[in-house]
Amino acid sequence: MPTSTPGPDAVVSVSVLMAVHNGARFLPTTLASLAALETPGNGVQFVIVDDGSTDDSPSLLEDFVREQNSLDGRCAVCVRRATSEGLASALNLGIEHCSAEFIARADADDLYVADRLLIQLSAMQKRSELAALSCGWRRIDENGQPLQTRIPEQGPDWLAFQMMFMNSLLHPGVMFRRSAVLSVGGYDPAYWTAQDSDLWARLVSAGFLVDNIPDCLVDYRVHTKSVTGSRGDKGRILSLTVPGRLQHAYLGGLPPEHDVKSTVDLYQGFCRMDPAEIKAGLKGLRRIERLAMTRETPDILQRFRSRLSRSCSLHARWLRRRAPLLALRLYILAMRWRPVSFSV
Repeated sequence: MPTSTPGPDAVVSVSVLMAVHNGARFLPTTLASLAALETPGNGVQFVIVDDGSTDDSPSLLEDFVREQNSLDGRCAVCVRRATSEGLASALNLGIEHCSAEFIARADADDLYVADRLLIQLSAMQKRSELAALSCGWRRIDENGQPLQTRIPEQGPDWLAFQMMFMNSLLHPGVMFRRSAVLSVGGYDPAYWTAQDSDLWARLVSAGFLVDNIPDCLVDYRVHTKSVTGSRGDKGRILSLTVPGRLQHAYLGGLPPEHDVKSTVDLYQGFCRMDPAEIKAGLKGLRRIERLAMTRETPDILQRFRSRLSRSCSLHARWLRRRAPLLALRLYILAMRWRPVSFSV
């Protein structure tokens, strides 16, 4: 495929980075969305890595590159691999071709609000301490129909703490500093899933800050062939290594009885757990809570306990007939952890 790069003296405000592997089904609407992005400051560069596609993706990308290179303030480059080497490796290759310090991630099946780059670039320039900044999003189905709007949690200290249990930054909504990501080694190719969680965790562990803004700037498509939707048990095991190593660092080592999976699952409250898993999760969360009481600010501790309260209440409702005594215990813990509000 023909490629085009900015001249050696060209400086653009933002590079948009995307990797594609057999994405032809949704690629036309995604590329139209990228083409409609408003051009920031000194221009925008699109860097696309075709990771061994065997469908119509190459021809679609060729047309997009040609069109963008014909416009003022915009340029595009497409790097094509003969065989797929995975998303993390493809993104690392793409970063090598990004000429801007600020890199905005995009995925081949999502859609983007026209002023996304302007909003995030302005926020990043005002907050020089941030290494990465994500945003709110709207979940859409395979047909582009809206499902749910998500306003992300915010605050660098809170997001860093919560990484022990979940990833709070939407990957295709992130804008990051190239220098910061390169300083921690870029994406780890060993993570064929959860490569974003792993990267944010390494950034935070190295002392960088990450955050979210509430603006909904991405239509995030949910479908069966997405990486998250198709990762299976092996992917779940791999993704748990990220909170596992963060919990290990926070606790100064993990006791043999510490169950990372149960601790994460109980905190998240996304799925039903059996009584043994809940008990293991409670032990893990209370172990972390004891340390948090001596290390964290009142705000972080309250937000942590608020999340525990909601999760315990949810599991108590699920267990009230199957395990009434455990359900009662969970209700008591939920009341204990519930934030106290005062009214005048």
